[in-house]
Amino acid sequence: MSAGKSLKEQNAWLIRAVLVIHALAFAYVVFQPLPITQLSGPEALQKMQNFLAPGSIALGLIALTRLVLLGLIPAQMRDRLIHWRWINPLPGARAFTKIGPADQRVDMKKLKKAHGRLPVDPDEQGRLFYSIYRKHSADVGVLDAHKSYLAARDIGTINLILLILLVPLAGLFTQDHGRVAVYAGCLFAAYALMCLAAQVYAARLVQNTLAVASH
Repeated sequence: MSAGKSLKEQNAWLIRAVLVIHALAFAYVVFQPLPITQLSGPEALQKMQNFLAPGSIALGLIALTRLVLLGLIPAQMRDRLIHWRWINPLPGARAFTKIGPADQRVDMKKLKKAHGRLPVDPDEQGRLFYSIYRKHSADVGVLDAHKSYLAARDIGTINLILLILLVPLAGLFTQDHGRVAVYAGCLFAAYALMCLAAQVYAARLVQNTLAVASH
């Protein structure tokens, strides 16, 4: 999508924050849990600020980790894993048969008048929706939904990859299998919640786009 790169750049800080949280959670599981008091206070805050300061090595490693993790899964597979659909996972494939008609803001008659007979085939729906989206991608509502969708999709993808990579690794470093099981459950829950959020934002992106296009 046309604004995808700039929106991903705007979401980069959020992805970095998620990776820091994952690193802290992994350290908590593998090593003896630290007292909460050791993570509070001005000194700890200053250390965290230095750790995430622009140009720091740590921030560079986090950015590199994000780049690698998101590059491990092709875009089509990422869509399937996030939307839990193998064929035509993106909601644009259901824009004119399900999502559009369900939104009262969308005037389907005006869309038919502007684009002729609206497609029923999922592939054709996806192509027509994309062409409509391109014309209205700068609209505030469309832009906001797209930005939120990209953030939720990328975080969900990272959560799934780290679930696969870190849980076995945590099991090798600690004998506390109960803590590892809780850790695995939390990672899976985080992945599932981000998937649900991404699905909602993706549908909202379609709804907002069609609403703007039909008025």
